[in-house]
Formats: sequence, C-alpha cells, structure tokens
Amino acid sequence: MKAHIINPILGTGVFLSLFTLGSAGLSDCSKNLAFQLTNLFQLDSIQFDYANCGADDTGNGYAAGIINFCTGTGDAWQVIEAYHKITGGNDEFTSLDKTLAAYAADGNGSTSGLEGFCELWAKASKKQEFMDAQNQVLEALYFNPSQEYADSNSLKLSVTQAQLYDTAISHGASNSSNGLGGMISLTNSRFSRDIPGNSTSTLQIGGYNIDEI
Repeated sequence: MKAHIINPILGTGVFLSLFTLGSAGLSDCSKNLAFQLTNLFQLDSIQFDYANCGADDTGNGYAAGIINFCTGTGDAWQVIEAYHKITGGNDEFTSLDKTLAAYAADGNGSTSGLEGFCELWAKASKKQEFMDAQNQVLEALYFNPSQEYADSNSLKLSVTQAQLYDTAISHGASNSSNGLGGMISLTNSRFSRDIPGNSTSTLQIGGYNIDEI
C-alpha cells in the first residue's frame, strides 16, 4: 500500500457532505476523509505524520507514527516486525528488538531500554518501506476490522463506517468490553424499542427497527 495523498484544501464543511449512503466499506474518497478526521483528533493535523514520536500521555510507552502506535500496547512492535520483513531484519531497530518484543508481549509501558527510540523512528520514517509498514498495520489492525464490523451489522452510511474506524483507533478493534466489537455488542443488546430517524438507513437489531444515525 502506498502512502495516502491527503488533500489539505478540503475544509471540514466538505467532510460530512461527502459521506454518502453506499455499500458497507468506505469508498476511496470517504476513506481518505475518515483518515483526515481521525488524524485531526489524534495528531492535530489532517496529514499522516510518519515520523511522529513521543512519550504516550496515557502510560503506554512511546507513541509513534501515523496513528500513535504504542510500544506498550504492541502495535508499534507490529509495525517494526512488518518493517523487518521488508528489510530482512537488519535495520534501525534491530538493537531494540528484544526489549520491544518483551514490552509488547507484557503490555509494559516502560521506556527503559528504549533510549533513542524516537530518533530511530524518525530516521526510518524517511524511507518508503517504513511508511508502507505503518500503512499495513493500520489497515490490518484497525481499518479492515472496523469495516468488517460495519458489514456484519449492515451499516451503510459512510459517516457511520468512518466512526467505527475512529473508535477502533482509540479503543482497538477487539471484542473485549473496551474494544470496538465489545462496544457494538453491548449497544445492540440494549435496544428495547423501535428508534426511528431520517438517515435513510434502517437496521434490524433484536427484532427492532433502528435508524442508523
């Protein structure tokens, strides 16, 4: 996957007007807009910042790259593993592999033993191979699962599909109580009556008619 080309000319007023009714799974245009909106909340910019890196303010080690991959949650290590597959394992991060793998496995938010990590991340981010690795993990861990949830729940509005992607970025896409799958299951279990609306998309959940928005 190549780096996404972001159009900075599009204003926020254009975003929602371009989110339209369609089949499950965002179109390329709507996907690009969804990425921009999430980037704005995550990194204060609509651009992907591949070299971004700093201490995570929630205690998950270092947060780095286009969606703040974290060393303490393991997705930063998955990016580096994907990069290793491209480089053959001989690259900027090789000396930190043991510590990164251990912290990822344990969910350890320590930065001890990771001195120079952000400098290495910034250096690697100048290479297309490392940008590709970040794109691959974003798609595999967050975007694709979020759209599979949209498909399985018959969600057709791209604004809804984009919200699922944003939630996956913030909470993960797992079925745990705090993950996207768990949130969807809990929400669906709590409908006890029809909920009408004007979104043009009506869902059948637990025998009730639920407007998508």
